[in-house]
This record gives sequence, C-alpha cells and structure tokens, in this order.
Amino acid sequence: MWQLVSYSWRSNYTVYWLTEWYHSWPHIKYQSFETVDDSFQPDQEEYRQALLFLASIPLAWLILTILVIFVYCCYGFFRRRRSRSPTRPSRTKSAAKTWGLAIVALLSLSFIIVGFYGNEETSTGVNRLTNAAKDVDVTINEVSTQVNKIIATYKNDISTNIDNLNKIFMNEQDRQKRNELLALTENLNRYTYSRADNVSRISTDADSVKLNLTSKADDLEKYEYFRWLGTIVLLSLEIIVCLIALCAVGKGSRCLLVFVSVTCFFFIILIWCRMGIEIFITVGASDFCVDPNTYVLSYTDGNAGVDQDVVLYYLTCYPNSQNPYGTSLRDAQQAETLAEATLENIEKLAGPQSDAVEILNKLDKTFQSTSLQLQNLVASVNCNTLKTDYVIGLYSTCYDTITGISFMMIGSILSGIFFTVLISSCTLPIIAKRKADYEVDREDPFLPPDNPSATLERFSRRNDPSRSPQRQSGLGSPTIPDYNRDPSFAASSVAYNQDYRYEDDPLIRRHGHDSPPPSYTLAMSGRSRNQDSG
Repeated sequence: MWQLVSYSWRSNYTVYWLTEWYHSWPHIKYQSFETVDDSFQPDQEEYRQALLFLASIPLAWLILTILVIFVYCCYGFFRRRRSRSPTRPSRTKSAAKTWGLAIVALLSLSFIIVGFYGNEETSTGVNRLTNAAKDVDVTINEVSTQVNKIIATYKNDISTNIDNLNKIFMNEQDRQKRNELLALTENLNRYTYSRADNVSRISTDADSVKLNLTSKADDLEKYEYFRWLGTIVLLSLEIIVCLIALCAVGKGSRCLLVFVSVTCFFFIILIWCRMGIEIFITVGASDFCVDPNTYVLSYTDGNAGVDQDVVLYYLTCYPNSQNPYGTSLRDAQQAETLAEATLENIEKLAGPQSDAVEILNKLDKTFQSTSLQLQNLVASVNCNTLKTDYVIGLYSTCYDTITGISFMMIGSILSGIFFTVLISSCTLPIIAKRKADYEVDREDPFLPPDNPSATLERFSRRNDPSRSPQRQSGLGSPTIPDYNRDPSFAASSVAYNQDYRYEDDPLIRRHGHDSPPPSYTLAMSGRSRNQDSG
C-alpha cells in the first residue's frame, strides 16, 4: 500500500497523516493527570505512563459495558418477576426481533472480516520491517568483512611478497639497478600500507557498531507469528459464535442463545483488552514515525558508539551530502593506483628473466583482487544502500503496520459494540422472558385464580371430607344436578355463590373415561393447530 503514496518513496520519507493523528492524542500521566512531552521516549517513565493512560480507555469502556449489561439483566429479571400474565407476543414483534438478531450477527461477521484484513496488513508490515533490519545488519557486516579482507591481504600476502622482492633485489649485481629496485619496492610497500591504513578507519567504526538488529528482528518475528496466529484463532472463534447465533435464530433454540450470550460476554472482555494493547502500540509507534531521525540519533549515540555525523549522513543521504569516509576512500584509491603503477615500473626494470617474475605475478593478481574489493567497499559505504533499507523500514512500520492495526481497532470497536447489542438487546430478552405457547383467555372460569392463597384454600376445601357430604356418606362420586330440568336450582346456586369455580366439580364420565374441562380441551386444540402451522 505504501508504494502508492509517493513515487520517490525510496529516497524520501513522508509522514503519514494517520500517524500525525495518533500523535496528536493527549499524552497524560495517570498519576498526576499532567500532560507530558509527546516525543518518542520509551525509556522515560512519564512517557510510558502516558501510553498506559491511553491504553486504559478501552478498559474503562469494558467496565462500563459490563455494568450496562448487568443493569439491563437486572431490569429484565425484575420486570419478568413483576409480570403476572405472560402474553404471547405478536408475530410482527417476534419477526422483528428475529431479523434484528440476524442483522446484528451478520454485521458482526462483516466487522470481523475487517479485522482479518488488518491482521494481514500488520503482519506484512512487520515482515518487511524485519527484512529491512536484517539487510542493514548484512550491509554493516559486509563493510566490516571487506575491510578485514583488505587488511588481511596486505598483512599476509602483499607484505610477505614485498619482503621477498627486497631479498631478491639485494642480490642484484648492478648497484644502480639494485638501488632503483629497492626504492620502488619501498614505495610499493608505503602505498599498500597507506591503502590499508585508510581502510582500517572504516573498520574501526564498522566493528564498533553494536546494533544487533538481526537478533532483535528474529525476536520480533517470533512475537509477530504468535500474535498473528492468536488473532486468527480469536477472529475465527468470533465467526463461529456469529454463525451459531444465526443458527439459534433460525431454530429458536434457547440453549444456543444462552451459549451465544455467555461466549459473547467473554469475547467482549478479550476484544477491549486487545484494544488497549493496540492503542498502546499504535500511539507509541506514531510518536516515533513523526520524527524518527531524532530517536535514532539519540539511540545510536548511547548504544552504537558511532559518530553522530556518520549516523546523520546515512539517515538523510542528501544528494549534496559529504560522505564521512570519502576522504579515506579517496586516499585508499589513490594509494591503490600508485601501487599498481609502481608494480608496473618494477616489472619493467626487473625484466622478464628476473627471479622476481613469479613474485611480481602474484602481486599483480593480488592487486587486482584488492582493487575489486575496494570498489565493492566504496559501493557498500555509500549511503544509498542503508538509506533505502531505512526508508523501507519506516514505510513498513509507519504505513503498513499502523494502517493494519487501525483496521483491527475499527473491527474490534464495532465487533465489541455489536456483541454488546447481541447480548443486551436481542439475546437476553429472548432467554429471560418466558412466553406462553398459546393464547390465554383470562375470562376462562377453569383457570386458577391469580391469588395463590385462594388456590390452596380451594384445594384444601376440595379434599376436606367434612365439606363433601357425598364422601362422608361413602356414596362415591356425587351426582351432577340437571340444570335443564330444574332452572330454579341453577339460579339459586349461582345466586348463592358467585365465586363458584367449576374445577371443584368431578370429571364427567364419557365412554368410560373422565372428560377434561373445556378450557383444557380448547387450549390443547389451539396448541396442536399452532404446531401444525409451524
């Protein structure tokens, strides 16, 4: 993604607007609630407190969410306890709640997919950062290796061969020729030593650099792998919960709804805790990305042991910047040219029949290899290679990683909110409030009274032998009066007791079986029709 930001991304780093926005967040200490410097200072206790204060905001929201869910559950519970007459909800309201729960589950799925994209973008940025850090270490190690090879070649090969030339030329009979050859070998030795001495200055700085970027990159890769894998597992479990919620809506299973509610509650805790960690990392990384050179200069000054001018040269690498090793490299190249010219003069003066021809050929091959090594060293010491790796690391951190974590935070915020809605607005009312399976007619005389004490009193009266003359006399089941033949008896009975309930009467024997009350028969027939229609 950051390749599209600017065509010249390899040479210039541009601060991302998103990092500037995160950097503008207030940095407040949680102990004294005072603002602190917003520059990237991970070693300062006050700066770490400011990041922890920002990271605690999602945790405060988590506590508020838990309190809201708890209050809503208590409200639903007491509302259910106070309701004495549960009624069957209308089909319109039931369908609206079902579709509402399904829509919430689908929206949660879409926001989880946003989290997957952010996770992959973050992983891509971290991988590019680790590769760039390893490339920086490789470049520094190559410089040190090339310098050590040039110095070792001078000490082991060139110096030994020059000493052998001196021994051969000392036996030269012609005094004038001998003096000229000895003078040329002395100049050859001085030039090769000058070249090695100039190169050794670069070796001193290269060996003193102790960044250990490779080991740190390896540690970061291990952490990133477990972070990526854990995020994938968490988001996959969230998707499974959303699918289970859809199945629960379709089947109307209370057990599945209870499982979804409990699981969503734990996911809400994990989501907001992860949100706090992401804010901590994002704000800290944005503070670094706004002004990365300042922190790198301060860090290398105390840990790398390199001159600040050298570090600034590689961080900026302007076209008109002066290479701090340019003078040493030019002197080394000049000494290399003079040494090669001196070697040619020695070959001409010594002649093809000299005993030193073999040694001169070895020196010629050695100079060719060291000349190639010196050219590679000049290319490695140039700021373009390290600056490219540095800029790639900045774009990977400040663009890919920050963007990926931002998408993950957006997915976390929306998933957490919709999971809360899934529990509070849809799932808990379905679980907490029991609904009647059929329409209840409150005027039905066969229903028990609302007062429980009246029900117990009637039950005791029904089973009391003193109140049943038929049971006292042992006549068995009482006879049912014929109200059609004697209307005056029915009228007197109704006038005598207006609260007479027909459930006190014995069941009527029809075809050898006791018949149930009419209300029970109507209720069961209505329930069977509902089941057939469902």
